[in-house]
Amino acid sequence: MLMVREIVEELKVFERNKVSFEVKILGIATCIQMSSLGRTARILSLASSGL
Repeated sequence: MLMVREIVEELKVFERNKVSFEVKILGIATCIQMSSLGRTARILSLASSGL
């Protein structure tokens, strides 16, 4: 199973480096924890589709 960092690197979500990668990962984790299950599923499906 891939770690969150590996998934984000593979998706190439973040192109700019003004904020450290770890802070971006923490932001994603916080967003997922605070979101409803349906919203989280939509976010992940959009990320995997390349948008």
